[in-house]
Amino acid sequence: MAQLCLGMATSHLAHIVNARELGDPQQVAIFDAGYRRLADALDQAAPDVSLIISAEHVNKFFIDNMPAFAIGMFDAFSGPVETRTRNFGVPYRRVPSDFGFARYLIERGLDEGVDWAVIESWDVDHGFMVPLFKLDPDARHPMVPIFINCASPPLPSPRRCYAVGRWLADAIRQWDSNKRVAIIATGGLSHSVGSVQQGFIDVDFDRRFLDDFCAGRGDALAALSDTEISATGSATGEIRSWIVLAGAFAGRPVERVMYEPIRGFDTGCAQCLIR
Repeated sequence: MAQLCLGMATSHLAHIVNARELGDPQQVAIFDAGYRRLADALDQAAPDVSLIISAEHVNKFFIDNMPAFAIGMFDAFSGPVETRTRNFGVPYRRVPSDFGFARYLIERGLDEGVDWAVIESWDVDHGFMVPLFKLDPDARHPMVPIFINCASPPLPSPRRCYAVGRWLADAIRQWDSNKRVAIIATGGLSHSVGSVQQGFIDVDFDRRFLDDFCAGRGDALAALSDTEISATGSATGEIRSWIVLAGAFAGRPVERVMYEPIRGFDTGCAQCLIR
């Protein structure tokens, strides 16, 4: 039986690697220190495989074919795709994965009501690769990428995301393996991209969300509405990855590592650990 050994959540914005000068230096230093805490926790937990959950920024999927949830099923993946057209601040590299674990989750989900889309070849974008560059720069830890539609309505509801997290925890516990599994959620918090709201950070919402997340108030997270989330920013919907993580680790204590509304990054930036 496999064991969930570590959970972590972090904002994944590209500015932390390619536009650092836009942020207040003290806040950026706090964000960097948080990433070091998460990287140390990943090394200490030494998972055999990790799930990394993120939105995807209209690279692999487009609005004419947008699954709610998808899993990459392969032995390795590469990215970030953005480096193919410009210097992105993160080297293009290959990351090991776990074909067998991904296939197990897909097949079990299809039998139990989580209809995963399957990705067999994937150049992932900054949503996955910026956190991985900060957490595991030498690509030593096998990662299975999971996509959530956070941008193109109709979106999976927070309630559904929380339920998928609960399902993941159960599926991992029942995996016929002695492997240790970590889950990394990336994205958010409040921010907007390409809209008149860009630059607005809803600090009150961020703090309420983090309070509920860290206190394990899953009902409050699941009860969030699309209207409430979108009112705080056009890209705040990425908190769905955090809500999946909350479902998977329900009942476990959560440490708030940092929160900073970094104005130069246009984003409420946060990190949490679950051991």
